Formats: sequence, C-alpha cells, structure tokens
Amino acid sequence: MGECAMPIILQGSTWKKWDLHVHTPESLVHHYPGEKEAAWEAFLSDLEALPPEFKVLGINDYLFVDGYARVLQERQRGRLANIDLVLPVVELRLDKFGGILEHGDEGYRPSNWSRINLHVVFDQIDPQLIREQFMPAISHGYSLVPGSPGERWAGVITKANLIELGERVVASMPEDMRGRAPSPLRVGFNNLNVSFEAVCAALKTQHFHGKHIIAIGKSEWDSLRWNDHTIADKKTIINEADLVFTAAANPEAYVRARDGLKAAQVNARLLDCSDAHSLSTSGDKDRVGNCFTWIKADSTFQGLVQAIHEFDDRVYVGDAPPKRMKVEQNRTKFISSIKVGKVTESGLAEPWFDLDIPLNPDLVAIIGNKGSGKSALSDVIALVGNTKHYAKFSFLKNTRFRSPKRRFAEHFLGSLTWLDGSVMEKTLQEDPEPSSVERVKYLPQSYLEDLCNELGEGGSTTFDAELRKIIYSHVPEEERLGKASMDELLDFKVAEIEQARKGVKESISKINAEIIEAEHRSTNDFLRSLHELVVSKQGEIAALEEAKPQPVLDPSASPEALAESKQAAQQVDVLEDEVRKIEADEAALKNTRATALKREAIAKRVFTALTNYRKQHATFVAELKDLLADLDAELPIDSLVQLKVDSGPIEAIAAAAQMQVAAIDADLKNEDQGSISQRRSLTTAQLVEAKGMLGEAQRLYVLYKENLANWERAKAELIGSPDKPGSLLQLQAEIASLALLPEQQARLRAERSEKTREMHGLIQAMVDEYGRLYLPVQRFVNSDEQRELNLPLDFQVRIEEKGFSEQLLRRINQRVRGSFMGVDESSQRLRNLLLASNFETPDEAVAFADMIDDLLHFDRREGMPERAILLTDQLARTVTAQDLLDYLYCLDYLAPRYSLTYEGQEIGQLSPGERGLLLLVFYLLVDEDDIPIVIDQPEENLDNQTIFRVLVKCIKRAKERRQVIMVTHNPNLAVVCDAEQIIYAACDKAASRFDYEAGAIEHPDIKARVVEILEGTEPAFKNRQGKYRLQ
Repeated sequence: MGECAMPIILQGSTWKKWDLHVHTPESLVHHYPGEKEAAWEAFLSDLEALPPEFKVLGINDYLFVDGYARVLQERQRGRLANIDLVLPVVELRLDKFGGILEHGDEGYRPSNWSRINLHVVFDQIDPQLIREQFMPAISHGYSLVPGSPGERWAGVITKANLIELGERVVASMPEDMRGRAPSPLRVGFNNLNVSFEAVCAALKTQHFHGKHIIAIGKSEWDSLRWNDHTIADKKTIINEADLVFTAAANPEAYVRARDGLKAAQVNARLLDCSDAHSLSTSGDKDRVGNCFTWIKADSTFQGLVQAIHEFDDRVYVGDAPPKRMKVEQNRTKFISSIKVGKVTESGLAEPWFDLDIPLNPDLVAIIGNKGSGKSALSDVIALVGNTKHYAKFSFLKNTRFRSPKRRFAEHFLGSLTWLDGSVMEKTLQEDPEPSSVERVKYLPQSYLEDLCNELGEGGSTTFDAELRKIIYSHVPEEERLGKASMDELLDFKVAEIEQARKGVKESISKINAEIIEAEHRSTNDFLRSLHELVVSKQGEIAALEEAKPQPVLDPSASPEALAESKQAAQQVDVLEDEVRKIEADEAALKNTRATALKREAIAKRVFTALTNYRKQHATFVAELKDLLADLDAELPIDSLVQLKVDSGPIEAIAAAAQMQVAAIDADLKNEDQGSISQRRSLTTAQLVEAKGMLGEAQRLYVLYKENLANWERAKAELIGSPDKPGSLLQLQAEIASLALLPEQQARLRAERSEKTREMHGLIQAMVDEYGRLYLPVQRFVNSDEQRELNLPLDFQVRIEEKGFSEQLLRRINQRVRGSFMGVDESSQRLRNLLLASNFETPDEAVAFADMIDDLLHFDRREGMPERAILLTDQLARTVTAQDLLDYLYCLDYLAPRYSLTYEGQEIGQLSPGERGLLLLVFYLLVDEDDIPIVIDQPEENLDNQTIFRVLVKCIKRAKERRQVIMVTHNPNLAVVCDAEQIIYAACDKAASRFDYEAGAIEHPDIKARVVEILEGTEPAFKNRQGKYRLQ
C-alpha cells in the first residue's frame, strides 16, 4: 500500500515547508489528547489546519510504520488534502553510541549513549515492505548489561519482541528499582541498538536502493565526546549521513547549531524538524507545526534528494526564504504563466500554438532540439512583456512566423499573467509601442552579438546608455536628488560646470577670431596687397601732382584791376570768408552730433548690458530659490545674494545725448533768420552775385583759388594719417605693424592654450562628479558577497574622445592638397593619431589640438615635400575657420564616459567571447533591475570552463532576486545552474504544432527529457552525475 505515482508539477521546484519528523498517536511516546481514535482525530485535524506552506511530512513512529500506514489510509479517504506528500521515517538507536541504562537520582534512565538516533527516510513505499524486508534485516543479538554473562537477546523487531526485551531488562535491575522503570516497551526500545553497518546493508537491497536517505540526530551526536577513541566514529557516522536532524527552538538556535557543525568540519546539511509529539496548541517545543525548514523542490522524494545535493540553494531554515518574500512583495514583477493560442476569429487550419504553462519565479530553462520552438516561446514572452529589443527576434520576424505570405502571427494571441493577477496580451503580429513600459528584459542572441561587434569597433551608444542606467540603479535613493534617470542626475550635478564651460568657450572663440585675423594678415598675399595698395596710392598722389592747378596772378596787384573791380573782389573775399565760417560752424555741429550719437549708442549698450545682467540674475535667483526650497532651510534669498543695478545715470547720459542730437538736427534743419541754413543760402546768393560783378582776370583768379583748395584737400585725403583707413600713411603703418605679428600670434596661442587647459579642467571636474556617482556600483562589485564570485569587474570614468574623426573630416575638403587629403588616407591618419593620443591631462589635450592645428597649416603627408598651406584653402563648403578652430580648441569632442573593464581590459579590447561573457555578467550580476530577464543561449561561444567558473555563478546569483528564463542546449547551464523549472520544447512539423512539457528537473519524466536533449543517453548523463551533483 503506497501512494500513487507522482504527477508532474508544471511550475517545477518551489519553496514549501517540509517537516520530516512528526510523531503520530501510534508512537511509543506522544502527548496527543484522548483515547486512540480521539487522539487520531485531533492529530489529523491539527495537520489539516497547518499553514498552507506546509506540503511534505515525514511520519516517524520510531521503529514502527503503523502510524504511516494509518495516515495513508486517511489520505485515501480524503483527509490531509492540504499535504502534497507523506514519507515514512524509521528512527533507530546506533550501537556505536548506545549503551545501557544508567542509575540517576530518580532511578534508572536512558543514558546519553542510548539516545543517539539514526533516521531512515523512505520514498513512498508500502509500509509492509518496511516491516517485512527492512526490520528483520537489522535484527541482532544484544548484551543487556555489560559483564552480564548469558544475558543476550535476539529477535525480529516487533512490538511483542520489544516488550519481551524490556521485561528482561527490567528483570535484570535491582529489585528495589524495578517499580520505577518505564514500560517494558519503552525500556526495550531504549536498549535496542542496531549496527550502522547492518542498516546500510539492509538499505542496499533491491527493495530500498535509491529509495531512502539517512539522517543523524544532532543533539544525540553532540553528546558523544571528542576523544581519541571516538573521534573517527563520530565523524564517520555524521559524514556518511545524507542529512542531520535537529529540533531548534527558533531560527537563531538553528544557525548556531549549523555553525557548530561547520566549525567541526563535518556534514552541515542540517534540517530543522518539529519532532512533534504534541498538538500545535501545546506549549511544548516539540509540537505540530513548529518547524522552520523550507525546501525548494518538487513535493517528491526525488525533490528531497535534489535538495540534498543543492543544499545551500534549495534549503532555507527560518521564517521565510528571502526570494519567496521578494516574490510576495513584488508580485507585479514575476510572471505567473504564459499562454499562447489562436484568436477567436482565426480560421487558420494549422494549430501551431496551444499552451498554458505556469512559470517558476526562479530559473526556467527552455530546452529542445533545433527548430523545436525554444526561441518561439522566449520571443513570445518578451513580446508580450514589451521588450525594447523586439527588432532582434529570431522567430517572430518577417522571414519566419511573421512572413507576409503566410501571415501566421496574426492568428495567435500571447498573454502573460502576473502574480498580482494582471494580464498582458498581444497578437504575435504586433510590436510593442515605443512608449510602452518594458516589463521583460530580453537578451536575444543577435542583440548580444551586435552589441559585441559595436563594442569591438570602438564603442556603443546602446551599451553606454545601459551602463548609465545600471550605475544609476545602484545610486542610493537619497543620493538621486529626486531625479528620474542618470542623465537627469548628471545634468543637475554638472549644470554650473557647463555654465562655466560656456564662458570659457566664448573666450576661446574670441581668441580664435583674433588668431584667424592675424594669420590672414601674416600671409604673403596680404603683404603683397598692401604694397600694391601703397603703390597705387602713391600713383594717385603723383597723378594728382601732375594735375595741380596752374598758378594765376592776383589781378589786384595791377592798377588796371583796381580800376576794374576792386570793390567786387573785396566783396567776394568777404563772402568767401563767411562761407568758410558757415561751413566750419556746420562741421562743428556735425562733429558734436557724431560725438553725441556715439555717447548715446554706448550708453544704450551699457543699459542693455545692465538689463541682460539683471535678467540673468533673476534667472539665477529663480534657480536658487528652487534649490533652497528643496533644502527646506527657510533661508531668505537676500541673505545669500544681492544685486544692485542702478541704470539711472546711464539712462540720463543716453537721454542727454539724444536731446543734444535732436537739438543739432533742429539747428541744421532750421531756416529761420540767423540759422546756418538761412545764412548759407543768403551768403551763397550774395557770393554768386558778387562773382558776377568781377572782371575776367579777377574771376579767373578766384576760380584758381577754389581749384587749388580742392586739390590740396584731395592730396591731404590721399596721404591721410596712420588711423585713416585706406590712406597712404595708414597703409604704410599697417605694413610696419606686420613685423609685430609673430609676437602677437605667439601671445594669442599661449592665451588660447591656457583657456583650453581651463576647459579641460572643467571637463575633469565633470569626471569627478561622475566618479562620485559610480562609487556605489563599484562598492557593490567589490563587496564581500560579490568577491566570492571572483569576478574581476571594475568601473571607471575617464575623459574620452568621441566622434572627433567624423566631425573634423566633415569640416575639411579632402580633395585639396594637405595633411588630410584623400578620404581613406585621412581617416586612417586620424585613426592612428587618436590611438596614439591621450586626453587625461590638460597638457595632453592641448598637445593634441596643437598637433591637429599644425597638420592643418602644413602638408605633412609622408613622401611629400613639407610646405605651408592655408587653413582656409582646406575648408569644406559652408565651413568657416572660426567653426573649425572653435571645435578643435573648445574640446567639444571630449567628455566624461563610464567604462567597464574585465580583468583590467577595456571591453573593446576583449575577444568576442569575452565581450559576450562580460555583457552577460553585467546584465545578470550588476544590473539592479528586477523585472524578468529572458536570455537566448547565453552559453554561445563560451567554453565549459568559463561557463562553470563565471556564468553559472552569475545566473545563480541573478535568480536570487529576479525571474530568469533562458533558452539553452548546454548541460552546464540547465543542470549545474539547478534550474527550478525545465520546459521541454518539441515541434511536430507534420502536424504544424509546437508542444511544451514543463516540470522540475528532479521529476523522472522531465529528467528523461533533460537526458535526451542535453546528453543524449542515460549512461552519459550518469557519467556527469557526480560532476554536476544531479540525482
């Protein structure tokens, strides 16, 4: 009589409470109230009232299985439906520890030696098999009292025989002590000590092979002293046992007990059991339900065996396993089940999908042959979970299930049910909306391969974004300053640095403008043009000399002239003097007007600058108020910063200048009596009239004087002055000033270098801010917990170049002669320069910019004669020298960048396999995201040693905090990672159908599938059995 064959529990191995030491009312010693049937009813009702997490019980009635048989009968009648599994347990005393009754204050009692317990936990076998095959096999003769000749007992272990043994033991006591002895049955049991070797021999028979485990009682084992005679026996017995049992008062007591076993360097696979002899309502420690043992396994004997081999991962003793608590507290982040079927209106004949599988919250391994539907299932889970990587699907793509010709995908609906009961649905044809929240992280093989290739080619913006996201996930909540992302937090941290960078950029840009002008003026073409202008100007002066008016004698020197028009000539002289005076007055007014206009313009500019500064201050104050509000310090803004701007005086100057201009304009336009306009008109008319009265000689002389005055003015205009643009003296002065250009250029370049160093310093300040933010994730990687994994990961932040080659070559015409002539040649040259350059220090950054600047001014191609070239000749269309130099010296191509190294190497320097491994480690171990992660064949391109040394550890660590689903065909992952659930995929192509089977790896049916797919044959599987610790 045993329980029926075990069904497959689709969800696989889950956390349940296992109590493998429960006594029934059939035990030699128990404290259940009432007569036999009343005690049984109380006992069964108490078990049925256990909390729902209790699923497996071990029924222990010492040497007998009558209680176990009764429990089986009750289950067949429908009792204990809340319990998944009941196992028989036999408790024995070992002769290596056992002895005789000892005399105490209250008479004879069992000695410590007689209480050393051995527990045999059997699979669900018929109790009659234990009675008939196991108990007789361990029967031996015993010496009742050392030194009592002839006092031996031998017989099959039955209650009648134990009573006989007890009676003989009591009879051997002193007569006055016999009345104090326990019942003969108990005395007989306490004195029945079996051989450990006999027990092991009995269990090796065909009836029990592979259907039992052995446990030793810790408290009794502790009672044996460590001495030269017993130390070997003491270690041998516990180390040969599968488990050690204890009945701890609380989880803390259990921890102390297990630490003691570890310190003794013996078997520390310790389980807490209730050792129940009383109802749960009792105050006794040994009561129903007083068990803290959780085991993550199928509710089967095979599940127990698997848990023994993965003890640290599958056994937890305490109030609740951490992962179980995490699942309960984050029910929106664990998928309860996946369902795929046809949409209601589908008319498609092919069945393809019809599945509804519960998913384990720990590690799910999807296995199967090629083309069996493994990736189909992972794609569907990711699709419905709104993955961002849907473009990398291997099954749900246009060349396969989404083929436009067959249009299979639109006929099927996938749905995910989460532990909180919410459901997400999608047809297999539709992609997630770009704005949808990602509920499942998906790492398809093609995504990892593409990312590896990008990183190998010098960088990946995708990975950089992921790296920032994961670094942010490790920043403590209180240090995130209310910012929703790493980018927002970084922007906030470096805002003032960026503002300072803008100021330095403006300074560099102004210096560049002066350098460009100086370079233009230092060219031979510019000097030649100046000389040509001087020659031209001298020619104009020479030509003017040739055209000087011929002198005309003053006719007033002859008597004849005096007689002819002496009076008219005098009048002309007077009127001409008046005209000159009027012109001088007008010029003075215009000069005064020009001065006033300049004062007005300057004053207005100052006023505008003051207004802009006031606005900037207002913006600054507003930002400061927001920051102070977050401080909640109630600090008045005026107590920190005040601005006094008085624009009144400058407005008065502008107004006065404006009034002066208006007054002069009025004077110049006024035609009233005595105004300049009226005086000019009147004098000009009188002068014309007076000239008309002149004689011919006098008229010619007056005309000569006018022409001479005009000539002198023209000559003075050509000769000019050093500050009169275009004049001879100005051109000559400019030529003379060219000698000072080398010194000016050197000074400007030195100023620019200093400003560029200042810019680098500001970028370094940003690096320092970045560095402070990655410290939490670095501390995580360096923590004792992670150091156990021996993963040589390191996070760094450094100044790195980004996009320089592309941006520089975009600004250059690569068809003209120069250092960067030729598309391929220039790209290769820049690539080599960048590889040889470093930007860690300000001097290195300046040296790089100067080197590029030199290459832009000299043709330094190999095999070509070195020659100076003009920067402006090499610019692409629409690009200015100012734009190029500002880009080069403002260091816009340098920025802080987070990087990840593995064993001291940058990720881009690793081999493709190493890069893939690092990415998996990154996502599994460092990524703090706790949504489900689906990985397609993570073992691809990795050797078995690397899988076992690194990847397995990371997967096991990842499943402690999130749901992990992986597609694999490698036994190093499905077996060594101890997957809690196996989903076996198969495709019946003839029937156009995918089939899926799910269950725990320890279930025989699932194990058969694992063997079939992962190893191929049972012998090969067994060959790896010890290595992979799988039963």
